[in-house]
Amino acid sequence: ERIRDRGLGVLPWTAKARQLRTRVAYLREGLGDQWPDWSDETLRGTLDTWLAPYLREPRGLDDVRGIDLVTILRSQVPYPQSVDIDRLAPTHITVPSGRSRPVGYSGETPTLTVRVQDMYGSTETPVVGGRPLVLNLVSPANRTVQITSDLAGFWADSYEEVRKEMAGRYPKHSWPKDPATARPEVRG
Repeated sequence: ERIRDRGLGVLPWTAKARQLRTRVAYLREGLGDQWPDWSDETLRGTLDTWLAPYLREPRGLDDVRGIDLVTILRSQVPYPQSVDIDRLAPTHITVPSGRSRPVGYSGETPTLTVRVQDMYGSTETPVVGGRPLVLNLVSPANRTVQITSDLAGFWADSYEEVRKEMAGRYPKHSWPKDPATARPEVRG
């Protein structure tokens, strides 16, 4: 009752638990009702079914501080659908250079911030939940040079201008004329 009265904010929402909720919300929005509704309103209204079974004789809010919300929420999704969360809405994606990059789910569309050189050799925009990611392509100094959901289109259209500008600023880095077929640059 205290959680219902004070709100879900009193629960120990770790970054991983918040991200899991966001990833599942993205899947629900794009792929439908087979994914649970973990909105604040729904979770607050169903505390007795998803949270109460994991509380052992709680006497106060201090008793809920140590619970693992990621495990509790995942237990609400049947297998094998629970495995599909990580496949359809991964926390990280391995880019053509072999680096693993985190996917940001905080905006309307998931975003992958990645160096331009890490995407050489690919024309495929990574897909999450059946939809293309927004690629925030950055320079070697981690400054945005292009935001796109169409990597092949970027290579074909505006890359040439980016290449000219960036090759002058960062001459030690690779700026091939045909990035779609070039090898990704692997640097430390």
